[in-house]
Amino acid sequence: MPEPRLVQDAMHHRAVTIGAHELLSAAVVAMQELGVKRLPVVQDGRVVGIVTDGEVRRALPALSEGLSAWAFTDRVGRVRVSQIMRRPALTTTPGTPLAAAIRVMLDRRVGGLPVVQPDTDELLGMLTLTDVLRAEEHQPRLQWGSADQHMTRGVITVGADDPLSDGAARLHVARLRVLPVMDGPTLVGVLHETDVAAALDRAGGTHGPTVLGAQFLLPELKVRDLMRPPSGYLREGTPMRDALTRMLEADVHGLPIIDGSGELLGVITISDVLRTLLGESTPV
Repeated sequence: MPEPRLVQDAMHHRAVTIGAHELLSAAVVAMQELGVKRLPVVQDGRVVGIVTDGEVRRALPALSEGLSAWAFTDRVGRVRVSQIMRRPALTTTPGTPLAAAIRVMLDRRVGGLPVVQPDTDELLGMLTLTDVLRAEEHQPRLQWGSADQHMTRGVITVGADDPLSDGAARLHVARLRVLPVMDGPTLVGVLHETDVAAALDRAGGTHGPTVLGAQFLLPELKVRDLMRPPSGYLREGTPMRDALTRMLEADVHGLPIIDGSGELLGVITISDVLRTLLGESTPV
């Protein structure tokens, strides 16, 4: 019987960090230039917190405040990493079973865990969802069948001709980052939360903040006005190994699955993959 796999078998050892007393602007630059979504916060060699792209976005002044470039820069320049970081950081250790670390990521809805020395909290590396995918992609024992056997079937969608405010509301209420966009039974695009947020910011800069949000600021727009073409999809029957490879190539954590007629069957998400790794069934 094979030995249980450990965090050290999947982690990467080079982790970009930031100091607790550094400015928010330094975190923004590091994330942008290096293409990372989370920075362990280190003080005296120990992990004391973590900053993610979510914390950064929430800390930045909204364009709807109507700040001048000078005022925006001044506001950002006063914020320290210690003021916005998440503490204590969820961490793991090299000797932790990989399945236990995956369980933490699933339950706590986080995309990465700093890997630390057990006794000292010294940072040794990072374990991210992408690390898990890459580790599993190269396992010869990967025989899970097809992606549609593990996909999420109860998918929330939006119509291409629906008001954009409806799509924005579904993204917000369901805490989703993307929505498949349908024209009848056919997948025609994807609505991204970031595109909706950017459109709201642009409109808010002219009208000012409003409690009615998208209904007031984007009254004339339809979903098709902001949707992107499908960034990728899988055909029914695609092996799970190929699904993993496609996710890695496209740098996404979810792909729609369609049948031979182009009808949407479901979405295979990173959560579905992780549950499969743990031997769990995907909720219907």
